[in-house]
Amino acid sequence: MSPKKTPRHWPRIVLVGLVALLVAATGMVILPRDSGDPEPVPFSESARAAAYEDAAALRESAGRLVDAQGSNAADAALADAVTLLTTHARALLKAGDRPPVESPTRAGVTDPDTPADVVTRLSASGGQRLRDAEMADGGTSRLLAAVGTAQVLEAERIAARLKLPAPAPAGPAGSPGPAGSPGPAASDSGGQDAACASASPATDPDAATTASALAAAVRLEHESVYVYQVALKRLPEAEASEAAKSLAAHQQLLKEAELLTRANCADVPRREAGYRLGEHFTEDPAAALGTMEIGSLPTFGDLIALSDGRTRAWAAEALMAATRRALAWGAAWPALPGLAVDVEDLPALPTPAPTAAGN
Repeated sequence: MSPKKTPRHWPRIVLVGLVALLVAATGMVILPRDSGDPEPVPFSESARAAAYEDAAALRESAGRLVDAQGSNAADAALADAVTLLTTHARALLKAGDRPPVESPTRAGVTDPDTPADVVTRLSASGGQRLRDAEMADGGTSRLLAAVGTAQVLEAERIAARLKLPAPAPAGPAGSPGPAGSPGPAASDSGGQDAACASASPATDPDAATTASALAAAVRLEHESVYVYQVALKRLPEAEASEAAKSLAAHQQLLKEAELLTRANCADVPRREAGYRLGEHFTEDPAAALGTMEIGSLPTFGDLIALSDGRTRAWAAEALMAATRRALAWGAAWPALPGLAVDVEDLPALPTPAPTAAGN
């Protein structure tokens, strides 16, 4: 009797089994266990969400104070703050955001009981937004800078109207926004030519870049210096003194903008021979200066969005300073300095959640 033969398909079964075992073992090594931890939230998103929560909570707190105090100076000042904070909350709102409960408490801070508490928290919120703007992504950075600038200045305005102690200085990096920021030192140009020689040229000259935004800032300061020089000859003595200070600030800003432009390996725009001034300037030069300063804010907003590092910090300080000058010349109060937005197009706020006591 002949010996029993091994089935021909047996080697194939063994091979398939070995491959399956190898794949299973590899998968066990390569595929990590699901830890269950959520994906980390990007800084820009967390900064925006925190800004929204602060604006919404402060709005509710100031609104309750208005209701409690009735019609007086504090009521009028806080009512303006409620309107501003409503705009800010709507601008910062994103799908999925929730309103605070009627008695919000964040980080152990209870609702303010006095206008002075509103001033303190509003100024602190504005300062935080400006610090966050230095690290956020472009568009979010611009929004945070606009909100922060308005909140800091609103806190100062309420304090002045109600004769309260001025809030602690708040600005980019916690410093007050000066008429002209420190800017880059002249020594920064050392070695610049070699660095710029190795930089790749921009492929699209019309693209919005840090260089194009800086060029716009330089041209803006050229015109501002010219306008203030003309205004000095038309303003009465008291206003001329203020205009002289603003002129000096713009001359300093121009120098800094030119230095930053060179540091970013871009060409500095040439100064124009002159600028045409409208009839409004002849009729009311002070109001025209305010209009010009308000018109400059989007330029600094663009630069904030398109830059980073010291250039962005300089632009944020310039935005604060330009807003101060605009208000000093009687311009309308900007809800979002440096950001062109129609308030009517902003989303409506969600209905506040009820408190536990109201359930």
